[in-house]
Amino acid sequence: METDGWIATVPLDELPEGRSVHADAGGEQVMLHRSGETIYALRNRCTHQGAPLDRGPVKIGGSEATVTCPFHGSTFRLGDGGVMRGPAVEPVQAFETRVTDAVVEVRPRG
Repeated sequence: METDGWIATVPLDELPEGRSVHADAGGEQVMLHRSGETIYALRNRCTHQGAPLDRGPVKIGGSEATVTCPFHGSTFRLGDGGVMRGPAVEPVQAFETRVTDAVVEVRPRG
């Protein structure tokens, strides 16, 4: 289901606290990560060589929430997909998130 750009992904109860999952968002593979009331969503491919980011370690706390590519160590901000550390030089597509009727929905950031 898609409305105003929002795309349904997974039921909220399939997104465990503190763990990343991959989901389909209208044909786009996204990584979802839940930390308390916050749900982060990024395209699930590192911009360096396409590794699946949902398999990389997530760090919540400090000044930025980040995910690190499991293959070559590129680090991206979960909030906006920006590169914190290379070898990647291009950001990862970030998505807005919301929960509607207990389903996580995403849409590309603006």
